[in-house]
Amino acid sequence: MLDGDDGYGRRKLVQRTAAERAAIVAETYAPEATVAEVAARHGIQPSQLSAWRSAARKKGRRADAGDGSLGFAEIAVVPEPTLSPHDRIEIVCGSLVLRLPKSTPSKRVVEIARGVVAR
Repeated sequence: MLDGDDGYGRRKLVQRTAAERAAIVAETYAPEATVAEVAARHGIQPSQLSAWRSAARKKGRRADAGDGSLGFAEIAVVPEPTLSPHDRIEIVCGSLVLRLPKSTPSKRVVEIARGVVAR
C-alpha cells in the first residue's frame, strides 16, 4: 500500500500493522460509511481496503470453524450511568451481565463475547 505524495507521482510504501488494518476495516462497517470514503481518509486505494475486508471475513469464518484464529465480533460500548467502584470489564447481552477483571486478555474477552452472542 502506498501513502504520501512527493510531487513526482510516486508514493512511499507504508506498512500497517494488523491492528491498524483491522481498525480501518472496522470503520467501513459503520452506518453510512463507504469503502471509498474510508480509503480516501487513510490514503489507500479502495481495492486494497476491499481486499482487507475480504481477508477479515475469511478469517472470521475460520474462527467460527474453531481453528482458534480471531475475526471480528460485534460489541457495543455504552456509557455507564454511574461510576463503578470496581475495576472490571462488563459484557451486557440483554438481561445478562458478565463482569470480568480488567486484566482479562482481549483475546479471552472476544471469545467470551462470541460465546454469549452464539447462545
